[in-house]
Amino acid sequence: MTSKKKLAIFVPLGLVLVLFAWQGLRYLWLRGYSEGSRTGVIRKISVKGSPVCKYLSGEMVLIGSQPGQQPEVWKFTVYDDAKDNPLVVTLHDAERAARNVTVDYVENRGRWWQCADTNYYVVAVEK
Repeated sequence: MTSKKKLAIFVPLGLVLVLFAWQGLRYLWLRGYSEGSRTGVIRKISVKGSPVCKYLSGEMVLIGSQPGQQPEVWKFTVYDDAKDNPLVVTLHDAERAARNVTVDYVENRGRWWQCADTNYYVVAVEK
């Protein structure tokens, strides 16, 4: 095998390996970027996305800290959008009851393969 053939094979392979390594490190660095909780009233829960990539999206109206303050709407996503998921059932119940709930979330940034339009993923709901 000549050196030009080796170069033609190993350079693209090396570039692909560097790209995968960079994406892997980026994922590890930005995974679990932040975590916390929010309290408010669930305003809307809907299934969004293309036929290839569906996800459960929601909006919560946050409780304002001062009277007369404009309400803030916080958008979130749920990892597992199955209808029998206890988290999804609790979110739907809270939406129907229009009562205050506290949700725990994790923020994951920099994932180019995610379908959701937000980086905030709800992991637990407290009534």
